[in-house]
Amino acid sequence: MKVFKAILAALVLAIIYGGCARDSKKNTAVAAVPKLVSGDFNGDGKKETITLIKPKLNADGTACLDSSCTAYIRFSDTTIHQIAVKNCIGGTPDNLGDLNGDGKDEIGLLPDWFTSCWHSYLVYSYTNDEWVYAVPPIPTHCNQWEANIKPIEKDSLNKGYVVIHYSEMDNDKIVTKSKIISIK
Repeated sequence: MKVFKAILAALVLAIIYGGCARDSKKNTAVAAVPKLVSGDFNGDGKKETITLIKPKLNADGTACLDSSCTAYIRFSDTTIHQIAVKNCIGGTPDNLGDLNGDGKDEIGLLPDWFTSCWHSYLVYSYTNDEWVYAVPPIPTHCNQWEANIKPIEKDSLNKGYVVIHYSEMDNDKIVTKSKIISIK
């Protein structure tokens, strides 16, 4: 019985670890189970859920069937406009909370792509019934994500500002830097 429990525990850990592994062919994160993301994204006091609809890929997974490679963030509340994300073949949206104090949760997304460890983290805010970038796209590298450094957080000392953490080449090394910027 102890052997069975040990094997079962090892199998569960392998599945969990495998769900967080990187796909070396595409150099993107591979999720075992899609994460359910909910929040109040339009400020009506009700929770909505969001889903990323990925573009269709060719049979060998090396190109999109349409040339734009556009994914869509869709909402359970169909009155909220979807977000079109070009050059995106996957990713998991994040509820970032209300970063700008307008009563609506902001959405973050690290778009997956076929190659490269460099990706811009996108932060969206719902303003006047449309989605806008709350801050300019934040350049990030795999090193930052592997170190669990979040790309954005609310600045607790300055209302209307956020701290962004971004990746940059510095003397042939990739480093993570931070700065405080205003948010829309």
